[in-house]
Amino acid sequence: MTDKLGAGRETILSARTDSPNAQIATKLRALYLSVQEEAIPDRFLDLLEKLDAVERQSMPDVAE
Repeated sequence: MTDKLGAGRETILSARTDSPNAQIATKLRALYLSVQEEAIPDRFLDLLEKLDAVERQSMPDVAE
């Protein structure tokens, strides 16, 4: 009886991974992970630093 339950689960799992939605989800997950691992471009980091500098200059000094 255990063999039948195990075989049923295996069939359900393979049906899930063979479905188009499961394949799309797997590919999207892989794409997301690859983008997440990419380094941030230096130009973008420079722009963020410039933005921070402008924000610091435009804020009134709280210490005064």
